[in-house]
Amino acid sequence: MLSRDSEMTALDGALSAAEAGMGASLLLEGGIGTGKSHLVRAALRTARSRGFGTVSARARPGERSRAHGVLHQIRDQLLCLLGRAWPQDDPHDGDAEAAGMHRLITAATAGSPLLIAIDDLQWTDTPSLRWLGYLTARLEGLPVFLLATLGVDRPGPAGEGAGQRGAESPAGIASFFHRRAVLQGLNSDSVGYLLSSFTGELADPGLVHACRTATGGNPLLLQALLRELRRTGLAPGVVSADRVAGLGPVEIAETLLTRLDGGSPEAGAVLDAVSVVAPAASGPLVARLAGIGDGEAADLLYRLVHWGILTEDQDGFGFAQPLVMASFRARMPPSERARLHAEAARALYANSAPRERITAHLLSAAPLGERWALRLLVDAADAALAGGALARARVCLERGLAECGPEEEPGLLRRLGHIELADGPEPAVARLRRTVGLIQGGTEHRAMALLDLAQAAAMTGDVPEALRIVEEEAGELERSGAPKELRAGFRAVRGLLELLEGRGARPRPSCAPASSFPAQLSEVARCPWVRRAEAAAQAMGAQWSGTQRAEAVQQARLALGEPVTTVNDHALMRLGLVLVLARSGAVEEALEHGAALLTAATEEGSRTVAALARAVLAECAFRAGRLTESLEAAQGVLERGPEPAGREWLGSGTARGWLGSALYESGDLDQAQRVLLEAGLESAVPAVTLPGLLFHRGRLQVALGRVGPGLADLEECGRLLLHRGWTNPALWPWRSEAALAHARLGDEDTGRRLVQQELALAREFGAPHAVGIALRAAGLLGPGEERAAVLAESAQLLREAGAALDEARVLRDLGRELMRTRKTRQAREHLRTAAALAEKCGAHVLVQELRQDMVEAGARPRRDTEIGPASLTPAERRTALLAAEGLTNKEIAGRLYVTRRTVEMHLSRVYRKLSISDRRALSLAADDERLAPAACLHLPEHEAAESCA
Repeated sequence: MLSRDSEMTALDGALSAAEAGMGASLLLEGGIGTGKSHLVRAALRTARSRGFGTVSARARPGERSRAHGVLHQIRDQLLCLLGRAWPQDDPHDGDAEAAGMHRLITAATAGSPLLIAIDDLQWTDTPSLRWLGYLTARLEGLPVFLLATLGVDRPGPAGEGAGQRGAESPAGIASFFHRRAVLQGLNSDSVGYLLSSFTGELADPGLVHACRTATGGNPLLLQALLRELRRTGLAPGVVSADRVAGLGPVEIAETLLTRLDGGSPEAGAVLDAVSVVAPAASGPLVARLAGIGDGEAADLLYRLVHWGILTEDQDGFGFAQPLVMASFRARMPPSERARLHAEAARALYANSAPRERITAHLLSAAPLGERWALRLLVDAADAALAGGALARARVCLERGLAECGPEEEPGLLRRLGHIELADGPEPAVARLRRTVGLIQGGTEHRAMALLDLAQAAAMTGDVPEALRIVEEEAGELERSGAPKELRAGFRAVRGLLELLEGRGARPRPSCAPASSFPAQLSEVARCPWVRRAEAAAQAMGAQWSGTQRAEAVQQARLALGEPVTTVNDHALMRLGLVLVLARSGAVEEALEHGAALLTAATEEGSRTVAALARAVLAECAFRAGRLTESLEAAQGVLERGPEPAGREWLGSGTARGWLGSALYESGDLDQAQRVLLEAGLESAVPAVTLPGLLFHRGRLQVALGRVGPGLADLEECGRLLLHRGWTNPALWPWRSEAALAHARLGDEDTGRRLVQQELALAREFGAPHAVGIALRAAGLLGPGEERAAVLAESAQLLREAGAALDEARVLRDLGRELMRTRKTRQAREHLRTAAALAEKCGAHVLVQELRQDMVEAGARPRRDTEIGPASLTPAERRTALLAAEGLTNKEIAGRLYVTRRTVEMHLSRVYRKLSISDRRALSLAADDERLAPAACLHLPEHEAAESCA
């Protein structure tokens, strides 16, 4: 008997007392399903094994009006035991029958002790209770053990048996028993034993706790739960705590109703109502849902609390065991459940209940057709969006579609499109197409929905489709004489998409001449999105044409300064402007804007915008020489961004190139090749990202010694860029990379021609980074007497641009050139500076090359920072600190938003670099502050706080 040691001890003691000729009585009390009847059966078996005579009776609610019902059950068994018949002429008055029963009991105990067991004393009729009172007063000196059970589901004051009072009531008789035991729920060990028997393996502690919480340890509920698990066919490994909480075996509700109907026919309606409005179910609300009077509902609720089925606190009524509530919910047909939720929502709204509570019922209710219902659902969606709860916002708006009219439906669908965009651009396109189709006429509402659709299409990588959408609507707006500002906004967006698609001889969009553009912003465009679109078109046109760097930066700052409502508002446009800043030389400013967008997207729960922000940060960080940041940002796009639907989307296609280059520069050549040299990659990425991917792949191939294939990739990159009209080398300096590849193949003349073209274009735009890159190639391919000066100029420009990795690379070239001209001392200084920069960037390949150069220059290389705390990268240091705090690999992965495999890789490198073998040694290293982080990275605020804490 699980968790029943004390009860079994009491039973054994009572049996021993009866054997000794001393009468004993024991009353077992408990709620429905606590195992009272099971203990009675166990007592009967034990008594028979010890030579007892046994008689038993069970009372039933429907037989409570039948006089002497329990008494006659006992009498008939005693007569059978003695082989006698009850005298036909025996008087039937109570006292005489009680005396006759006493004589039968005395006769039955002549040869052996006797066990009399009565189950469910609460349903016993009054004459039988009177006899029990008679018997309990005469047990002394008899070898009799009287065992009875008393449930909490007793008849109420208005039911049958209302006349039972004092000694003739179950409570009165209970007071006559020698001993009373109240049955509690099974403990955790017993629940675990039952679960292990069911699953065939050791039960998970979390699952044990969930089952005990759901059932209160009630044996009846536990057995019903296990049967439900068998019926659902759940394998042992699939049974989880979350799954248990959602199960609701209907048999539990049916069993309870069968036992309760005798005393409370309306109990089922009340329990159904409570299951819908719990845990804060008020009496009047339950009465309204159950269709009974307030007084009757109050009495029923009182009894259900007394019976242990419900509980009551200051907030109202609820179920004592969650599994019982789930059972009553599962028992109701969906239509009835929806009707009760709708009625609850109406009642709560009429009583000015909190909005959150009303909305909870509206989400499960049948349509009400009420304006206030739509208003509450939309308000709830707004609140959810403000808190980043996109899933709840989606549910609220989808439910709102059932309440809205034709005029509200397009607006709701557009907002749903924004939410879908947070999870991925593909579902957003489908949702927004439906939205546009529902909007009749050329309204501004339709125009904005089309802009949303165009942005979603562009995010999938289908820029031609995005451009087609905007071109068609722009033409319609012009023909219909739409407001001037709206037409200007569409022209600007069309210009941006034309830039991406490479349409027209001139990349500059047709929104306005550069000189008059600021005036247009202040005098014509009053709407923030129009001002942003016009400024963005001007900024990107100025940059991609490669002629007006100052204007590009100015307009990008103007556009980024415009207010937005949510992070999804023109997110793609704003992230493009961040790249304008980075490619124009304002890398630090770009990193700040990118980090702010990532933080906002993370807080609002927009995976899509967060992934795009990481892709942008990957490029910005790489340009600044922050390889670890670039690597982590690019990995974040592929690991935590939307899943590609058959092919890469804009974010993953962009991030892949920067990830491959960061992996190579960091020394992970195998992984870099897997990322960039995957078969069929050209056809899998969006066309707009293909030039960048070819640029990264070409550089990798050349670095690995595959100069011919690498040059082919670089030249194809250039062909695609020129086809689109993207001439500015600040975007992709393919000419300088191709020039160096031509030189390695012996064609220096072609290389010099490409370098001169790139240098002229870079100087025209004026971005220091682009000019410095071109000068490096010019220095390497120029006349011997000019190389050192040209390379020195390149290094100076790259230093001004904050491009640490490219500066380190050109300083290495300068050091080698000085070695060639036998200026050894100066060469060593440049090589040392280059090595320090490369180590700071985490460029392990370049570091190894520089160490060899320094040895050849006669310099002593710095100590090997591949060993010791100084060798840890920021990512390795953060991982090590969290591991030292005791977090598991799974917890670290969740905290840092990386995979468990990445955590394992970081920890293995940490152990190697610190010459330790386990986490205990890692904790000691953390205690002596050897793992203190060197600097905070450009991360969202909550991540930066953790990494710098």
